[in-house]
Amino acid sequence: MQKGILEISMGVLTRPTSTIRSICQERPIGWAIVVYLVVSLVAALASIGLGDLEFPEGGGLSPAFLAGISILLIIGFPIISLLTLAVLTAIWHAVASLLGGKGSYGGLFSGFAFANLPAIFTAPLAVIGLLPGIIGVLLVGLGSIGLGLWSLALSIVAVRENYAVSTGRAILIYLLPTAILLVLLGLLVAVVALPIVGGLL
Repeated sequence: MQKGILEISMGVLTRPTSTIRSICQERPIGWAIVVYLVVSLVAALASIGLGDLEFPEGGGLSPAFLAGISILLIIGFPIISLLTLAVLTAIWHAVASLLGGKGSYGGLFSGFAFANLPAIFTAPLAVIGLLPGIIGVLLVGLGSIGLGLWSLALSIVAVRENYAVSTGRAILIYLLPTAILLVLLGLLVAVVALPIVGGLL
């Protein structure tokens, strides 16, 4: 794939299937990391604009200290998000391999990283969130759901193209680790909560 990062990114947004297929085959991991970090940084900055990263007033904390914490969060979020993606990709790759998929970890990682591209549009959402009243809140909520579904669809395409499986099996591969994680979290909550509830009865 002799293409620049901007051309690849535009292809993901405008021609997702063919572009993601090429990404999974060529595995441009370097570009994938750059794109993921940039998009995550934009999302972190946008979250401040949307009011997701707020600090309580007062408390004896200086503005300089709060600004430093904000900078650490902005820098740390993309890095932690990238590491999380690497781990989750390994889990999805293992599940896909167990289900008979023939693909590479690098291809899936690259596909997932580029599938996060719609999050770049959280920046204009932050501006829309400045609209007064319920209109801004409603538009931001609908926009966030739309971007989430867009990224989800691109991620499923990445699974399908990387492992050369049907769309149905790609959905199964993508959702199975999520279902397992929810079950494990449910069991953990039950283990922690049952003794507490038993003590109250």
